[in-house]
Amino acid sequence: MTPKLTIKAACRIAEIDRDRFNEHVAAGRFPCAPATVPGRARTFDPDDMIALCLFSEMLGDGIDAGRAGAIACEVARAARNHPDSPTITLVEDYFFPSIGNAFPTEIVPPPEDWDRVLFNGTDIRKATTFRISKLRAIIARKTDDERSIIGED
Repeated sequence: MTPKLTIKAACRIAEIDRDRFNEHVAAGRFPCAPATVPGRARTFDPDDMIALCLFSEMLGDGIDAGRAGAIACEVARAARNHPDSPTITLVEDYFFPSIGNAFPTEIVPPPEDWDRVLFNGTDIRKATTFRISKLRAIIARKTDDERSIIGED
């Protein structure tokens, strides 16, 4: 069974303030937050946690919250769709102003080929690679730690 985390535990693991996170979600800056309904707490599966942890890391790096949320959600989408890929690469191009598209790193051409090939129909401007396998391991360890806590805060 896939473990689900409450928003409180998820925010502790991702090291993000829960109230600030909820503000980002309400403002549309983290578009891939797990859905919820009134009266029910938002819960996070391990793939949701990838997005949340990346979002928190990028905020810590000083990246604008809207951009951080869009990138985190795009990278987490690719990680969810390619669970066996150890790394995910966000590819940005010259022509379409967006956050880019994320792919398993193994299908992205190496930088020495960028002058000779198009990828996904366009020129690569920049590629940022995320070590998802390590992030998954960190999330799993911290989730186990959370499950071992008994009692109130």
